[in-house]
Amino acid sequence: MQIGATGLNASLTTNIQSTAEKIASGKAVNKASDNPAAIQIIQQFTSQINGQSAAYANVIDGVGALQTAQGGLSQVTDSLQQLRELGIQAGNGTLTDSDRAAIQNQADELVAGIKDSLNGTTFNNRSLLNNADNLETQTGAEAGQQQSLSSFDLLTEFSDLGLFNLDFSQGNTNDTLTNIDKALDISQQAASAFGADQNRLESTANTLSTSIFNQSSSRSQIEDSDYAELISQLSKQQLNRDVEIAMLGQANANRSQVLQLLKT
Repeated sequence: MQIGATGLNASLTTNIQSTAEKIASGKAVNKASDNPAAIQIIQQFTSQINGQSAAYANVIDGVGALQTAQGGLSQVTDSLQQLRELGIQAGNGTLTDSDRAAIQNQADELVAGIKDSLNGTTFNNRSLLNNADNLETQTGAEAGQQQSLSSFDLLTEFSDLGLFNLDFSQGNTNDTLTNIDKALDISQQAASAFGADQNRLESTANTLSTSIFNQSSSRSQIEDSDYAELISQLSKQQLNRDVEIAMLGQANANRSQVLQLLKT
């Protein structure tokens, strides 16, 4: 005998389907009708988590840009220190013209290396060493949550100091050392600014990471299925359906017997 679905309790069938869906998806709330109040909270959590995850990626990119800038700046600072040493050597009155020419050649190579470092230090085709405009980056899920990353046009500043035209001939030691020291001061100020920006971004990254984890946990408590409870519910619902089918089958059998008696 075949039992039609129309003879069964419709709400029981719906409940079984809903419970099975929750077990299959791993979510206690799959659609608004499952829990209208919860679905709105879940969507709010999801919006915040997605926004903060995107902001976290921005922050990590910002840290990468600052680390790249600091790496290039470190090479520049090392070259400036070497230039300063050459400037002090050039102050030795016992040097010959040949000695001074060798110092000037070495200095010119260091200056060319500084230019190369300034021009070649880029992150995603943007330089923080040859750009006077600060870099704004979105560091939160809401409007107005930005941080400004320091940026310097060192090529112009060094050029204005005369760093790229240093003269190591006798009698120019003071001017040469003064210009190099000024360039070192600028380089150290930039390094300090980059370091402060990186510390701030890393703090922001930690805050975002903690917030994403906490909100994900809160959403999970609302959204995720309790498998043990759902399996227990499904077993009870299926048992009730089996009982209902059996009762429906018995009722149909009795009806068939009554019809048979009426025929006879």
